[in-house]
Amino acid sequence: MLTEFGKALRKLRIDYSLTLGGLGELLGVSAAYLSAVETGRKPVPSTLLPRLRACLQLPEADMRGLEAAAAKQMNEVVVGFGHQRNDRAKELAVAFARRFDTMNAEEVETMLAQLDKLK
Repeated sequence: MLTEFGKALRKLRIDYSLTLGGLGELLGVSAAYLSAVETGRKPVPSTLLPRLRACLQLPEADMRGLEAAAAKQMNEVVVGFGHQRNDRAKELAVAFARRFDTMNAEEVETMLAQLDKLK
């Protein structure tokens, strides 16, 4: 059975006239792997959305839809602290993670609105 993200990804593939194999080739993954992501047998990897955006030059509206669908499917998010991140950026990520479980709906909406302004 397709997940909400799987349905969005499948629609995107159809809109771009791509098969699982064709999209997999663009992204550097196998058709079987993409199928497993679409059906929820594999989690949505954090690298998938940026790679989709880059490969397909997706409009912002399509990205928001994919991000929302992926968020509903994800139980865990990993934040990489590559060497390019300064200490303040790391501090922000950790502070957000600590506070996340206690945020109410209004605070979540406020944070999302602020992040949308940065795009």
